[in-house]
Amino acid sequence: MACVLTAAWTAFSSTNARADGNGAASPPANEPADVTVYGVRDAGSFVSRASVDDSTREVTDAASLLEPLPGVHVRRLGADDSFATLSIRGSSSSEVAVLLAGVPLTGGADPSLDLATLPLWPGAQARVYRSFAPGSLGPGSLGGTLVIDPPSTRAPLGTEVWTAVGSYGTARMRVANVSALDASNRTRLVTALSASRAVDDFTFFDPTASTPGHDVYATRSNAGHAAVNGLASLALPAHFGGMDDGTLTITTLLQARRQDIPGTVLAPTPLQQLDSNRELASVELTMPSGHGQHGEWTVRAWGRRDDLRLRDPGSEGALGPSHTNDAIVATGGALQWGGPLDREERASLQVHVDGSGEWYAPSSWTGAATPPGATRSALGGALDASLRATHAWTWSATARADVWNDVSDDPASPAHLAARPTAHVGTELHEGPLTLSTHGGAVARAPSFVELYGDRGAFLGDPSLLPESAWTVDAGARLASDPRAPVHGRAELVGFATWATDLIVFVPEGAYGRERATNIGRARIVGLEADAATAALGFELRASYTLLATANESVCEAQTGFLSANAACDRPELPGRPTNDLVADLTYTLAPVRLRYGVDAITGMIADEVGAVVVPPRVLQSAGARLDVPYVRGLRLAFDARNLFDVRTGIYEGALGAVREPIGDSYAYPLPGRTFLLSAQWRSEPGN
Repeated sequence: MACVLTAAWTAFSSTNARADGNGAASPPANEPADVTVYGVRDAGSFVSRASVDDSTREVTDAASLLEPLPGVHVRRLGADDSFATLSIRGSSSSEVAVLLAGVPLTGGADPSLDLATLPLWPGAQARVYRSFAPGSLGPGSLGGTLVIDPPSTRAPLGTEVWTAVGSYGTARMRVANVSALDASNRTRLVTALSASRAVDDFTFFDPTASTPGHDVYATRSNAGHAAVNGLASLALPAHFGGMDDGTLTITTLLQARRQDIPGTVLAPTPLQQLDSNRELASVELTMPSGHGQHGEWTVRAWGRRDDLRLRDPGSEGALGPSHTNDAIVATGGALQWGGPLDREERASLQVHVDGSGEWYAPSSWTGAATPPGATRSALGGALDASLRATHAWTWSATARADVWNDVSDDPASPAHLAARPTAHVGTELHEGPLTLSTHGGAVARAPSFVELYGDRGAFLGDPSLLPESAWTVDAGARLASDPRAPVHGRAELVGFATWATDLIVFVPEGAYGRERATNIGRARIVGLEADAATAALGFELRASYTLLATANESVCEAQTGFLSANAACDRPELPGRPTNDLVADLTYTLAPVRLRYGVDAITGMIADEVGAVVVPPRVLQSAGARLDVPYVRGLRLAFDARNLFDVRTGIYEGALGAVREPIGDSYAYPLPGRTFLLSAQWRSEPGN
């Protein structure tokens, strides 16, 4: 997330967590890219996949791409492109690692990434590793890992353009082009551009001004945004040692964004703005191991810089800064070998070593003390192994060790040197259309700079903090029928449990409203994930559902009642995690027309540690239509209506009776009512 918001968001996310490449040689021009579907199985972990091109809904931003996935909960603080975070299997947002084009976007300075800053282009894909991730992706995190893959140099040649206009001054555009620069089709260039803007001045139910029988609706102000993102990726054939099967891939990304920050319903910030830009570059070389060998070497180097400037003239003379100017600079590299260990390719191994450096550099702050800068240097190694014991039975294992050293610019804060191993094992059994999988192991997250060193303001750090850690197990089954059959489908059902310890929470200290980071948190999370799709006679139904049962084991609420003397505590639920989260879409396709009806339901979510503040449950409906325009090859028109019946309030039972509040993912952050989006897509490929 933005470093200027690190302190504020750390408090928010810790409250919610309290207790708690394109590296291969290019294929022929007409070879299709990999087909992706939701809920893909994997011997090493359960993985959810989503593609901009495969979604039944019109994808507006990264958050809308991820929302339909099982085990995933997206928390928005407003309309599309507002600040949004990702939770996987009940984790907090700071416990999810995020990578874009193989480059980590989260770290010590920004443990919680704002999903609104993730760019999207035609052909972009997302992978969500639920809990366990390959060690070759990096240190990983406590909750899971999100990987965003930009348009691939291996994609079919051609150009795709998507543009849309919608409610609240929304305008969007995405363009991607894949070109071959030589006759051999091995030198390829991908260029992509996306841009968006919106005013987002929607109206919401104002609970403070409304009285029984008299509803008052206010207009959300200072909630707009404007953003532009550009990507270029070049794949070149590499020649080394008499071999020409290698590929050198160079990827660069430039982003610029202005985000208005409206604040909450109870405490609006009508003048606050955040300007940010991101520059990212990576170079990756892949080469075969040698003549007669089947392995592959990969060498990668990357760099990233985020600049952030916060302006809040309305805070002059009040608590908090009126102007900030910060930067995050990170760089790293990796060396990897992977391949089969025997002629039958029953066993394979991937050996990975990586190193990185990160620097948080606050420049100028007005109206508040400048937080201390900090640096992190890290070194890690990983082994990813798999063994096919029989034709149907596969084992996998991942082991990773990381060591890092954190240093603050504050001479009063000592350096923080720590090391932590993590590992997990999994097995998968195939019997016809049925697949059974299970995994178990240990995961961890290193503390952030704010947690270690504070911000010289409301938050006090502790350099002796231990990494957060957890034991996680899961097991599930997947059933899939022949997709060529007239009636076909797939279904996945997964149960999981996590026991987390040493969670980092901020506890009040002193009489001045300050809070200190401390390792006291413990949490228990169990849940169920279901993902299904079926198709017949032109109809297709896709649905994903997540059930969560959480317990904050660091809080003991005294029981009352007849049997209270026989029990020690009531363990409250973790805030910000819905008990039930359902996304479902039913589509019907007839010739060039496809119609869609969708349902999104979220219930059972609280906003505080003891359950006194409830986020109202909601059931929202949506509809859409797509038309592949006859006689205009590659042109598609679409219309989407979200929150079809304009639901803007929800009701829950409070201590004194029914309470009516605006709907939202977080308390006092309303979501918009009914919205419309009209889009046009044109795709050109060789032969069009």
